[in-house]
Amino acid sequence: MHAWPELHPELLAPVPEREELRHIVREVLAKHADHEQVRASADSATGYSEDLWRLLNAELEVGRLAVPEALGGNGFGLQELFVVVEECGAALAPEPVLSSAVLGCQALSAADDPDSIEDLLEPALRGELVVTVATGPAPLAAVQDTDGGWRVSGTRTRVLHGTAAGLVVVDATTPQGTVLLAVAATDLTVEPCVAVDLTRRQADLVLDAAPARPLVGVARATTVRDRLALIGRAALAAEHTGIVGELLDRTREYVVQRDQFGRPIGSFQAIKHRLADVLVDRERARSASRYAAAVLDGEPETAALPVAVAAAVCADAAMRTAHEAVQLHGGIGFTWEHRAHYYVRRVLGDEGLFGATREQRARIAELVGV
Repeated sequence: MHAWPELHPELLAPVPEREELRHIVREVLAKHADHEQVRASADSATGYSEDLWRLLNAELEVGRLAVPEALGGNGFGLQELFVVVEECGAALAPEPVLSSAVLGCQALSAADDPDSIEDLLEPALRGELVVTVATGPAPLAAVQDTDGGWRVSGTRTRVLHGTAAGLVVVDATTPQGTVLLAVAATDLTVEPCVAVDLTRRQADLVLDAAPARPLVGVARATTVRDRLALIGRAALAAEHTGIVGELLDRTREYVVQRDQFGRPIGSFQAIKHRLADVLVDRERARSASRYAAAVLDGEPETAALPVAVAAAVCADAAMRTAHEAVQLHGGIGFTWEHRAHYYVRRVLGDEGLFGATREQRARIAELVGV
């Protein structure tokens, strides 16, 4: 049975520095990532705003936030980084925050010998090199060259930001065991995918004896890969939490302005009840996602259960809230052009990309011995 985390409740209390960071991120995104800007960025050649990506890295240093100072980072935890992730989720920002600033930088900073990949790590921390992580249940096959280098072959499907990444971190099977390797995007074939979520591009990656650099050896590869998976699910939960909060605010604003039968529709009891349910979902999502981040920072060995709970709770909350937002916006909400439908596409796309909540519930049952 999984160990239960035992964090002091004070660790979940509001922290002024984090709220200040949230305010700053929100202001930046309000200026550079409103709905029309997000749509334009998603339709651009790269699929995101390169100007905003540079700003997030130059001013907020999103890639450095949760990386140890000894490796060139700022030495904060995932709780601080997930403040940024939550706000980016609320804005539906298409920039590679989750794939590169979170997972990519965490993967590179976990290397057995960070000095040997300094030419990769530092550009990634600055945001100049977009990194994506493409691990899976069936590792790729890797063989070692006579000069000590690696060659890796296989296919990874539906890789987040696979078209924009300059570097891909993969897991691969060797005769000695599983390892993590870094492969330059120029050494593999990228096949863009059609995705329901217009703000998150995906690609299939085909590797044919692609040259690769070692990141993590057999001794630690499985542990690092599992931790990256936990961080990814917790970060996605933070994104979903931001989505729920944003949609609640937007929908509440709409129903107090929209008149029907001579009065705002928000005054109708049925609408109040539906918004109250969304409010409950928002509070549940915030509690679950922020607790998961706190455990990952404080007691990472016990993080599997709270992360699974957060992944299930927050994804369900985001899905319900997106559907409510569409319906409560009436006829305009049912058009694909409306902002609410972009959120529907995001949560549907996340389900296909990261798995359905039933998988997390099965994981919870396994962890608690049910």
